[in-house]
Amino acid sequence: NSCTDQRSRLKENLFKGTGISRSMIETCNIRGEALRLVEKDASLALSRFEGMLERSVNRGRRLKPLPAPARDYNFNTAVIGESEAAINSALTLAESGVEVFLFGISQAPPVDVKNHLNVHFFENSTVKAITGTVGNFQVFIESNGFKQSINVGALIIGEKTRKDIHYIHQDGLPGRSVRSVMQKAGVTGIPFFYPGATAISGLYLADPPGINVSNRQKGAAAAAHAIAIMPRGPRQSRGFTVVIDENRCRGCGRCDMVCPYQAVSLQKNQVEGWYATVDEALCKGCGNCISVCPSSAADSPYRNHSSLENMLEEILE
Repeated sequence: NSCTDQRSRLKENLFKGTGISRSMIETCNIRGEALRLVEKDASLALSRFEGMLERSVNRGRRLKPLPAPARDYNFNTAVIGESEAAINSALTLAESGVEVFLFGISQAPPVDVKNHLNVHFFENSTVKAITGTVGNFQVFIESNGFKQSINVGALIIGEKTRKDIHYIHQDGLPGRSVRSVMQKAGVTGIPFFYPGATAISGLYLADPPGINVSNRQKGAAAAAHAIAIMPRGPRQSRGFTVVIDENRCRGCGRCDMVCPYQAVSLQKNQVEGWYATVDEALCKGCGNCISVCPSSAADSPYRNHSSLENMLEEILE
């Protein structure tokens, strides 16, 4: 509503204008919890106002700035495949000023694509695997017997090519095919994805099945998604991501299984065991991993278990 929109604009301008960390702000809903009672019971309204103010001040004393690291991005895009949709994606990106690497084509692309200054065509190239995340993908290719890896910021894959290329989430784990996933009625655990989007941020399908539009439109839509997701400069994390305590983590992998954004990976610790880590660029703070962690190793730094316990303690006093 308009009230929410006004508060959002106020907070956004406050953060930008003063440089205050988002994690150092404590808010309370005085209007909804206290002011609405003034006409019926002024004393109750005053009591609630005093209690809310006192609890907010106490919580504010425990606030601490959270890290918000800036992450550099590659601003080029790789298009893999020779379908009409994939070729149109490459042309749309190139016409928009994006540097495009074109892979996986057995014959020369159309002249307007091949001769475009922003298109780099890798002749007789075969993509073996892809890994990474938005802004930092690695494409492993083989061309004329020579193997190399290319770093790109976003990926667009044709439907036929998708079945032959495996996405490697992390070293040591088998690759898996990429597919387009959207929300469905009665199916939970799937975040909202646009047509052609995948669970891997920054990776799109040029011609996803089940969508009744022309291949040229599908290709243009995938290009628009790739352009939109790339920032204009280094992107700074807001800091409201999940953190995992390495000393508590038992490496069970439950968090990795339920993360819809592919933000969790497993790393080896000093005793050759495993512990989970979270990619701050991909984590949306949904809390799925926190809900399934058996050792309470996964937690939200802004609203962690300790802060919730303190909040309940103040309310019950």
